[in-house]
Amino acid sequence: MMKKNSLIWVLVAVLLCVTLVSCKKYNGFKRNSGVYYQFHELNEGNEQPKTGDFVVVNMALRVEDSVLSPMTQNNMLMDDLYKGDIYTALRMMHLGDSATFIFDGRKFYEEFLGMGEYPYGKKPIYADIKLLRIMSKQNLERAEELYEERKELMRHLEDSLINNYVDKNHITNKIAGIYCEYVEVGNGEKAEQGCVVDILFRAFRLDGSEFDRSLDPENPFTFELGMGQVARGLDILVMEMREGDKITMVFPSSLAFGEQGFVNLNIAPYTPVVYEVELLHVHPPKNE
Repeated sequence: MMKKNSLIWVLVAVLLCVTLVSCKKYNGFKRNSGVYYQFHELNEGNEQPKTGDFVVVNMALRVEDSVLSPMTQNNMLMDDLYKGDIYTALRMMHLGDSATFIFDGRKFYEEFLGMGEYPYGKKPIYADIKLLRIMSKQNLERAEELYEERKELMRHLEDSLINNYVDKNHITNKIAGIYCEYVEVGNGEKAEQGCVVDILFRAFRLDGSEFDRSLDPENPFTFELGMGQVARGLDILVMEMREGDKITMVFPSSLAFGEQGFVNLNIAPYTPVVYEVELLHVHPPKNE
């Protein structure tokens, strides 16, 4: 009987040692289901994602202090690929939570990301994650339907929105079929295909909400004309400008961000836009 009790105490001692070692391995982190984790913001009463849900997260991957890839991702939550993977971690979170997880670097890089051979040896990958949104498959499908309906509505409304804008602002001039208005007329060198140009600009939607600007004369926006580096409307109209010209330009979506819009600038599909452009300098093409 004494021997049996002694064996039990030995097992308890071993388990305690293992627990202490795992805690000390990553100071301040706990371990569950093969994942080391540390919550920075915890909302225990909120919804948790489950397999099949779509989740939107802000995530920054890093090895020690080197950030590999800050990103916003929208992904379906899958069954685990292996024990302790990112799907395990996401199922531990609640809506609005932020946490840091530690993953086996090789498995995460090679098996989850599919990026080939892991270049950091045995170093783990840290993932700083904030769970922004959870949507069921059914809700996501409905949201996609509403998005397509909104997109189709904007396609039908675009011409009338442009006409109302130019009428309200008394813009009647057209260059290359594009509504525009000269604010100032310059007499410098004319811009041509292939030239490098320096411009100042402000860009906004028809409701006046600004989405981009470059207004510092010491650090102007520079691009090669006619090379597809900017919205097609800019390529077309800047080629009609001279140094010193200032022009307000109204672009239909077909000459701006098209039927897909541009999520990084919060531009919806079929959105007409306005650019106020000043041409500062015209430089010879780069190959001259």
